Amino acid sequence: MSSKPEFEVTLAHDGPELSPRQMGEKLARLTAEGSVEADYYSNDGAVADLETAMAGLLGKERAVMFPTGTLANLMALRLLAGPDGGRVVVHRQSHLFNDSGENLSRLGGFTMVPLDDTGAGFSAIALTDELQRRDNARVATTVGCVAIESPVRRLHGARFPADDLENVIALAKSERLPLFYDGARMMIEAAYTDRRPSDMAAPFDLVYVSLYKYLSAPFGCVIAGEAGLLDDVFHDRRRFGGGIYQSWPAALLALDHLPGHLERWREAIASSEAVIEQLSNVDGLTVRRVESGTNIFMLECPDGVRDSGRLVDRAAQAGLRLPPLVNGTLAIKINETWCRWDADRLASTLAGVILETAS
Repeated sequence: MSSKPEFEVTLAHDGPELSPRQMGEKLARLTAEGSVEADYYSNDGAVADLETAMAGLLGKERAVMFPTGTLANLMALRLLAGPDGGRVVVHRQSHLFNDSGENLSRLGGFTMVPLDDTGAGFSAIALTDELQRRDNARVATTVGCVAIESPVRRLHGARFPADDLENVIALAKSERLPLFYDGARMMIEAAYTDRRPSDMAAPFDLVYVSLYKYLSAPFGCVIAGEAGLLDDVFHDRRRFGGGIYQSWPAALLALDHLPGHLERWREAIASSEAVIEQLSNVDGLTVRRVESGTNIFMLECPDGVRDSGRLVDRAAQAGLRLPPLVNGTLAIKINETWCRWDADRLASTLAGVILETAS
């Protein structure tokens, strides 16, 4: 069986990619002293340590680990909007609306109401219109929750506009509507906006954060909020098929990655600015920034670059993991691995691979 390449720098993901060998070696190092305690169906042990750390980072009373974001989001909406369904306001490009296989509708009985009048967000005006629609319905209905995703994956990491977010939060609170933050990548936004995760999470009743996207875990996420909401949610976690017997490897890897995480991101951001400046001066390459973006920029390649497989293979030989080429453009992702090379080396290697493939 062929092994997965171990890339030095990835430009295709939000965080480091650990191969099975690297993950095994890291777990062996972390457990060498014999002090790590296993969890029991995702309770106690290393999982509890991670939950405590994440709750503190997010400024919440309690955090609970889940094996998948799909399950965590469903549990969060059941906690906030009730188990009997209702309307949930979401962004049209959100993960909840596009990438969960309608699990909110099929398993939770929720009707998602998608809005998108302000790019990566929606306005308080649009939310007001939906509340008026609720009030004018011939059959009584409810809006059980307002869900916010930021940054938005389907919009290449664009952030929910700050003014709109402030106004939507204020309106939801005045209407006593629970607020859910799909902050899968919120720590990336925290690094780009120089904000503390706890300040970003503060207005929300529940906050979801991914563990595997950029914290080196093989799976998992946490939901954080008031203890009264979350103390007994492990029953539903198991009831809905999320009772993983031992989750400690994922919890331990994420817990080990947390210290210095934001500082490494800020270092990567500084390096990326130097890389982008150099790439912008290379004939044949065009850099396009994402408006209100975070860690993704678009790199347009010369007309001669059309074979995505060939380009990706050449980059792999040079130690770079590239995203697939789509219509002549690479959606380049900045992450902590950018700290492994200096900006000159990264820019020259990337440009060289692209131009050699074009020739």
